[in-house]
Amino acid sequence: MGVYLQLTEQAARYLASFKSSDKIAEQLKGLLADLMARGEANADAACRGLRLSRRTLQRRLKAEKTSFQTVLKEVRAELAVRYLADARLKALEVAMLLGYSNISSFTTAFKSWYDIPPAEYRQKYLTA
Repeated sequence: MGVYLQLTEQAARYLASFKSSDKIAEQLKGLLADLMARGEANADAACRGLRLSRRTLQRRLKAEKTSFQTVLKEVRAELAVRYLADARLKALEVAMLLGYSNISSFTTAFKSWYDIPPAEYRQKYLTA
């Protein structure tokens, strides 16, 4: 339970960094970090959390030149690095925390963000 609490605290800190923003994309990032920790990072849950209709959320994100999927990818990329920094977490656990159903999908996504597989990232940048 200790690791879970630590991860939810990390997500809460990430969330807090966006709370005061007027930009909907920044608010969405914070909310998604929280929803991800609970395994609910989807558009419907985000709309409920922001108290917006799906169409209003889409329209406001478009006005900021972004989309739900783009914001979700950004949050996953940021949290992936944070979670991989915790040596107690296996790559599969990180994948699950980020909403991926398997390690292969997570590895593909991580490589698209950082041009390196998560295991190599961990070995190269996190071991001293």
